[in-house]
Amino acid sequence: MEKRARKKILSGSILNVPFYEISEKIQLAKEYGLRVIHVDIMDGSFVPQLSFGLEFAKQLRNITDLDLEAHLMVVNPEKFIMQTPSGLFTRIFFHYEATLYPLRLINYIRNINSEAGIAINPATPVQALEYILSEIDAVLVLLVEPGYGGQKMIPSMLRKVEELHRIREERGYDFTIACDGGIKIDNAKTIIEKGADELIVGTGIFESPRFSEIVKEFLELLKS
Repeated sequence: MEKRARKKILSGSILNVPFYEISEKIQLAKEYGLRVIHVDIMDGSFVPQLSFGLEFAKQLRNITDLDLEAHLMVVNPEKFIMQTPSGLFTRIFFHYEATLYPLRLINYIRNINSEAGIAINPATPVQALEYILSEIDAVLVLLVEPGYGGQKMIPSMLRKVEELHRIREERGYDFTIACDGGIKIDNAKTIIEKGADELIVGTGIFESPRFSEIVKEFLELLKS
């Protein structure tokens, strides 16, 4: 796989933002420096909750020019990918636990001009990705059980971040390491130091009373 320049990324998850505030919050976040919106897509089967779907993502594309990134928490990611317009998402994460054919799904995603990312639940070890890491664009480490926003980070999950970082350096792989779940400004530095390239933050940004300052603080941490 041809090497790509890895950027440090702050991705804003809108899972817990009320529908009537989404447009305004996205616009404000853009003014404060955010460049990626993270869209959690849940089917009520892979995780207990229902959330945004493909039609919502299409509408979101009409109200913002920020990059859109999808996290598919669905039992049939292949079906979703086949219905997704080319280029709608900059990157699509699917779950390792949701498909028997991850390499085929990686190709499907690239065929619609998106980067292919794989997500792992807290109970899934890094070793499960042994034969995928050389083929993938990004790995998403869930720092909480998927399906709900506003949870506290499980500290032991950071060992996975360290392990992925070590494997990437030792083998010369080029995947991005993303983290999602319970990320706040007071634990972000630790997560970055463990090897994360992308922080996906929801309530830690959008529910903060210091909305503008928090976005800038996250971006400064990622730069440093």
